[in-house]
Amino acid sequence: MVETAKYVKRAIYTKVEQFLCDDDFIRYVMDCEPDKESYWTSYLSAAPHVRAAYLRAYDILMHLDDCELLTPEQAERLKLRIIHSLRLSVN
Repeated sequence: MVETAKYVKRAIYTKVEQFLCDDDFIRYVMDCEPDKESYWTSYLSAAPHVRAAYLRAYDILMHLDDCELLTPEQAERLKLRIIHSLRLSVN
């Protein structure tokens, strides 16, 4: 288990898809919040074997508009999910 003062994850993700389905990860990448950065740094320290999946998921989120890793439909669904997640974090 990985934890910081605010965030606790019970599972260690090993696949890109797992990161892309995590609202906290999406908000971390899209919002660049410092408190989330320390959590994800600790997460990678606790599970360095997931770094490749983490970096690929991060790259996908940062380059959604020109991402060849996803079909256009997958990219659109992910964009909608991101927008939804960000709106929930504001409320």
